[in-house]
Amino acid sequence: MQNQDTYYYGILPDVHFRFSSAEISYAVTAASNLHDFDDTGTELLARTMLSAFFLADLVKEETKLSVQIRFYDDSEIHSVLAYSTRNGRMKATLRHRPEEDVESGQISEENLGILKVFRWKDGECIYQSIVPFRNLSFEENIENYLRDSEQIPSFLIAYVKLEGLHWKVKGILLQALPEAKQEHIDAVREWAGAVEAKKNQIFDQNVSNALEELKGIWNTKLEILEEGRPEYRCDCSEEKIKELILNLGKEEAMDIAEEQGQIEVTCEFCNSIYRFPKDRVLELF
Repeated sequence: MQNQDTYYYGILPDVHFRFSSAEISYAVTAASNLHDFDDTGTELLARTMLSAFFLADLVKEETKLSVQIRFYDDSEIHSVLAYSTRNGRMKATLRHRPEEDVESGQISEENLGILKVFRWKDGECIYQSIVPFRNLSFEENIENYLRDSEQIPSFLIAYVKLEGLHWKVKGILLQALPEAKQEHIDAVREWAGAVEAKKNQIFDQNVSNALEELKGIWNTKLEILEEGRPEYRCDCSEEKIKELILNLGKEEAMDIAEEQGQIEVTCEFCNSIYRFPKDRVLELF
């Protein structure tokens, strides 16, 4: 599969909206293959990764954003988690619930679980929002989060499709700028609905051509301000694992090392394995 992942940031000046549009097909396929996720899990992962990337456009470049959904106990999927920076450095994982732990009667007609959006800087959480993940489409949940938590009228269209062994994952997020009036918001809502109805046709091509087609459909100016290439890249390191061990404290760390002969940590995002024998654990303290 050739890596054609790309993103574009820009504005629709006639209606005072900004947009983010991206393809992350290669990144999603890489993550799915790495963890051997099934089709249902990969589709959920794809929408979460796409949303994390779009929401990361709201933060400064030196920060990153995470989107996590924790499902109630009668779901076979326990949770899904994706990180992204504004320039598309992404990592993601999905956890299945052991079959014996699946309970009945947890999911209500209204809510399926909890949606968590965090912003991070230098390893510290600097913002968090926790809202219900409702029994609506994934896109509607993200739109509701932006409307209720960020007070930003927004419209998200996601295109997720499996073709053979590879995934096609593309989409666009439209967000009102402060100058947008209600008439502009109403117009873009109508545009978004038209795109949703034709998204299989529009996003079956590359994102650049899709944007050109959208410009014609909407009969409006579309200015691209920035473009780049998303990438699935884990940022784990031995130094971060050392810090994790130090946070355990000497007594607990040495207890684990004595019992197991070492401390072994497997990164949940890239499957890298870090091993610290007892003598190395002791040296950390």
